[in-house]
Formats: sequence, structure tokens, C-alpha cells
Amino acid sequence: MLEDPYAVLRALLRAEAVRNAPKPSRPGPRPRPETQERQERQQPPKDRGRG
Repeated sequence: MLEDPYAVLRALLRAEAVRNAPKPSRPGPRPRPETQERQERQQPPKDRGRG
């Protein structure tokens, strides 16, 4: 038998505390520069001086 009968309870409490701890906010993924350039190239040229 275990020497410390409360060891399992403490481990369960620690695990529950970790599970319920607030998660650190992570910034979302940044678009890669080549993706941004590709998006700009796909946009139609702006209308200049027509009218």
C-alpha cells in the first residue's frame, strides 16, 4: 500500500487545477509576406482618371 494515502487526491487536485487554469492568450497566425503580396496582385487595378 502507498505510504501517503492522500497522494492520489493531491495529484487529482493538481491535475484539475492545471485543467482549469486560464490559458495564456496567443496571437493569431500572421500572414506570410508572400501571401500578402499575392493578394495585392490579385486585386484589379484601381480606376484612375476615367470619367
